[in-house]
Amino acid sequence: MAGKPADLRDVHIGSLIEERRLRAGLSREALANPLDVSLSQLGKYLKGANRLSATDLDVVARVLGVPVGFFFEGMPGRDQLSPGLSDRPQARLETQAGWTDFAEAVARAADTHLDEERRQSLGSLVRAIDHALSGQHLFDKPDAFGPSD
Repeated sequence: MAGKPADLRDVHIGSLIEERRLRAGLSREALANPLDVSLSQLGKYLKGANRLSATDLDVVARVLGVPVGFFFEGMPGRDQLSPGLSDRPQARLETQAGWTDFAEAVARAADTHLDEERRQSLGSLVRAIDHALSGQHLFDKPDAFGPSD
């Protein structure tokens, strides 16, 4: 039984893989070998003609040094889903309206090069700086239990 046919999302992922491969200076062979696929099959992935499995996408992400989520950023036809009861919002560093080019570059570098824990730490630091610069104070909430002695 064949899987679902490839669509625009697969084209999006394939183009991002090809872009990152070229930026990293990797040959197609260097990407095909860890996937254990032919150059022809890799070309189908890169064009979005064939769909990558989650396992193969994880391998590609590791070879290219990006988080798997990188390939889903800006995905066409993706509706924003509400988090489920078991989903905890994740601190993300992503492009925000009004960010400077420097801040955007830092966010992209963090998403590309830092692990989850360090990304969250950096995100907390950025939020604290943002609150300080905007005149908000993180700990200005009234204490529901009254003053502590």
